[in-house]
This record gives sequence, structure tokens and C-alpha cells, in this order.
Amino acid sequence: MNAPEAESSRGRSTGQIVLIVVGVLAGLLALALLAGGGALVWGHSTQRDAHGYYATGFKPLATPTYALVSDGLDVGTDGPDWLFRRGRLGTVRVTADGGASHPVFVGVGRQADVDSYLRDVEQDAVTDLEVDPFSVTYSRRPGTATPAAPTTQTFWAAKASGSGRQTVTWPVQKGAWAVVVMNADAARGVEADVSVGAKVPFILWLGFGLVGAGALVAVGSGVAIYFGVRTRRTPQPDPAA
Repeated sequence: MNAPEAESSRGRSTGQIVLIVVGVLAGLLALALLAGGGALVWGHSTQRDAHGYYATGFKPLATPTYALVSDGLDVGTDGPDWLFRRGRLGTVRVTADGGASHPVFVGVGRQADVDSYLRDVEQDAVTDLEVDPFSVTYSRRPGTATPAAPTTQTFWAAKASGSGRQTVTWPVQKGAWAVVVMNADAARGVEADVSVGAKVPFILWLGFGLVGAGALVAVGSGVAIYFGVRTRRTPQPDPAA
């Protein structure tokens, strides 16, 4: 037995150890990809409502001011235009219920237009909303002006108003946007049960992509570990010789 063969029979080479380490790390990455992809596929199949939206339940929101305004919804402007056509990126749904005798207004508009409309108007900005457990954080914006009725404004990209449950759906577009909930007559004291949902069509394909990538990485991990742990057999002398 020569020296290299004796060394191989006694332990693993540096290359084999590297393969084992790489294989183990790849295996951990594969588990993460499979878990993430599986969660997305499961969520897409079980967590949506009858209309395909991931939605919160109805939660009570209230302010003594004239309006509840979402914190700015900034949609990046660096993406290609085709991504934002016909709701390809997603659709947002906001439903507000002010009760049968309390007409409510829900609207989505560009942030600049909303700021201009509510300039110097006392309002509450919703800066944080937690679903479980439910909690809302408001930021009061003072003002002395009285707003015109929101139903008379023409800048809304989507709007709904009336008694009972009112729903707006808005295909996501580029720019800075805001969601506004008010009384339909622009009176003080807004109270409504609000639900927010989103339809994201690429979630299922993203889940399948992560599962497929995880499977490929898992195969590579198994191959690396196999060659790492495989030992080279030392040639035995032929008894006949």
C-alpha cells in the first residue's frame, strides 16, 4: 500500500470534508425554501375568502375628527409599467360599515390630492394597525378648516359611499396613495367597522417556484454529501498472484 492510498483509507480528504459542509448548508437552505414555498401554497389554498382576497376581519375604527387617513401607500416607481397594468401586482380592497343610519365614504386617491383636499382639516392618520391582537395607532393632525363632502371630489381613483357596507377595490398602481374613511356628508366623528384585504395573483406561482428551487437544492445537497462520505476502497492484493 502506497502512502496516498494509506492516507485515504485512514480518513477523509479535505475535498470530501468541504463537500460534506457544503451539502449540509445546502440541505438547510433547501428546507427553508421548501417550508416557505409550502406555506405560500397552503396559504393561497386555505387563507383566502370566497373572492380570492387575503383579508382581515371587520375591526372598529373611530375618530372625533373629520377623517381617518391611512399612512402613505408608496408603490415604487422603478418597476416596469407592464407590472402595474390591470392589477397584475395586486388589488387592494377596503370595506367600511358605518351602520344603516350612518352613511360612510371610502376612497383611494393620490397622496398629493388627498393632502390638498384635507389641508388644514383635523384628521387622524392610521400609522399602525395590528390584527392579532387588534390594535390601532393614530397620529392626530390638527386643523381648523371644514372639508367639502368627499363625494363631490373628482380625484378619487376608487370610491364608494352610502349607508351600510361600502367596498372599494383598487388595482395597485405606481405612486404615493392614501385610503380615506369619512362620513359621506363630511361631518365630524367618524365611526366604522373596517376590513382590509389584498389579492396577490403571483403568490401561488412564487410558492411553486420556491418549492421547485428547494427540491433542486435538496438534490444537490444529497449529491454533495454522498460524494463527501463515500470512502475510496484500497486495492487488495490478488491471492492468486
